[in-house]
Amino acid sequence: MLDFRTALALAAVVLGASSARSAAAAPVADRAAPAAEAPRDEQTEGAALEVYRDLARPPGAAARVVATAALGTGFRFNNPYRLQTQLGETAESLSLTPGYLDLGAAFSLGPADGVQHGGALHLSIALGGVPQEALAPSYFIAYRGLDRALGYGRLGASILVEPDVNVGGELAVGLGYYLLAGVALSGEIVGNLFYGAATYEAAYTVYPVVSAQLGLMIDYELLP
Repeated sequence: MLDFRTALALAAVVLGASSARSAAAAPVADRAAPAAEAPRDEQTEGAALEVYRDLARPPGAAARVVATAALGTGFRFNNPYRLQTQLGETAESLSLTPGYLDLGAAFSLGPADGVQHGGALHLSIALGGVPQEALAPSYFIAYRGLDRALGYGRLGASILVEPDVNVGGELAVGLGYYLLAGVALSGEIVGNLFYGAATYEAAYTVYPVVSAQLGLMIDYELLP
């Protein structure tokens, strides 16, 4: 006969085996199921995608309107008529031009922080000597980087209105340094070339003039 302790041990083994078989036979549905995915809001996703596309789209072209007012004077490299302020002894000597007032306006289009192209119109008025006015319609190019400066250039015609009508060429390079957001100190170097009447020494006379002018610039930007 089995003693009491042996019978108790056998009963414990039988109960443990029964519990293991019951746990193995439990249906899969009774086990913990994974959490269901949250429903997707297609309207919200579409709006977020549209915002991303707007931010990723390259910026459009910006416009720039520039107005300048400057005072200047120049050197004339041919002076066959011995005009005032001659600096040498011969007709080919340097001479100073009278001081002049230059008023200009320009418009350009392109990247706000890159190269922009456009057109310009300048009016120059002599402040002394023989009355003289000149109009200069020209091609205009400007570059504004991250610094407080605007570099620009002009290339076009220079039309003398008074005292005698004449047409020459003009090339100018300038720099504007911003004192405020839209106000800058501007400086330009301007080169002009004119053809004149014949003289005893030459059938065709050429008048190169190089001028320097300093003034103020108003720059108004139209951002995209």
